[in-house]
Amino acid sequence: MLAAYCLLPTAFFSACGKIGDPLPPIPRAPLVVSELAATQSGNRITLTFPLVRTPRSERLGRIDIYRLTEPINAPPGLTEEDFSARSTIIHSIPAEQIPDKSATITYPDLIDFKNVPGNTSYRYAVRLVNQAGRAAGFSNYATVTLLTGIAQPPTDLRTQLSQTELVLTWSPPAANENGTKPANVAGYNVYRRAGEAVSKLNAQPVRGPRFIDRSFQFGTRYEYFVRSLSLTLSGARVTNAIESNDSAAVTITPKDIFPPSAPTSITIASINGVVSLFWPSNPEPDLAGYNIYRSEDEQAPPEKWVKLNAQLHTPTSFQDNKVQVEKRYFYQLTAVDNAGNESARSATYSEKVNP
Repeated sequence: MLAAYCLLPTAFFSACGKIGDPLPPIPRAPLVVSELAATQSGNRITLTFPLVRTPRSERLGRIDIYRLTEPINAPPGLTEEDFSARSTIIHSIPAEQIPDKSATITYPDLIDFKNVPGNTSYRYAVRLVNQAGRAAGFSNYATVTLLTGIAQPPTDLRTQLSQTELVLTWSPPAANENGTKPANVAGYNVYRRAGEAVSKLNAQPVRGPRFIDRSFQFGTRYEYFVRSLSLTLSGARVTNAIESNDSAAVTITPKDIFPPSAPTSITIASINGVVSLFWPSNPEPDLAGYNIYRSEDEQAPPEKWVKLNAQLHTPTSFQDNKVQVEKRYFYQLTAVDNAGNESARSATYSEKVNP
């Protein structure tokens, strides 16, 4: 019986340590691009495509970008063999410039429209090449019908600042990128950069060379630029127009140098040896408070008047109890905003102190 028990551990561990059949190696993920897109903006065609990387992805040696020039009536179907034979590699992205993780790749193809005939289209494809030099299949095709008569960007962009508005004006372009005139301008888009963020400010195309930005904040550095909009066909919608290159940017850090309006409609009265003043609130959204000035001489210069409040006064009423009965006093008020700008003084109000 003891011998039987002694054999059990050996049998148990022998069964647990059995080596199974060898598994096939996990294949490397294929190098595939299937969402290549191309859009025209100004004198460039911007290519974008997602590059999907996983721990099992092959190591890339480069990404080749191909372009084929065709007439706009070329048949859409094209074999990889024909495309490879007729297209040209216009750029190769080296391995050190390829992200290690999944990312969206962007490449701008700059076009000299003065040397491109009309009725031309470009067909693009990309091909991933591993470190061993083995190329994957071509991506999907991305085709763009070139608008060679696209307007140049606006010029002479300027800003004009007020308390509530930042007005941008510019000069329309005189010609198209291919040198033809008049410029094919159907409208404009206005952009603003704050830090790294860029936003388009207009919901609809701007028709004339002027735009008002009411969403700015004082003390923030902004960079503005404008793009012309060109129609692809006569009668096409401006919402489908193609943008030009960026205009030269203008940079501004708006500074609040605009004082609020002076308080008005002030009411003054006296009873029990106290002078009371009342007034409606100022309309400015950045109002910080008020200053109350007093003088015993209505004709005294402003610097001779005494400021009664040590700190900005925020209520819209004030009681002056440091007065003498039967004596007349003169009062002026100012409004002050958050930037410290002080308004002009109000009209003068006077009251004789009643007992």
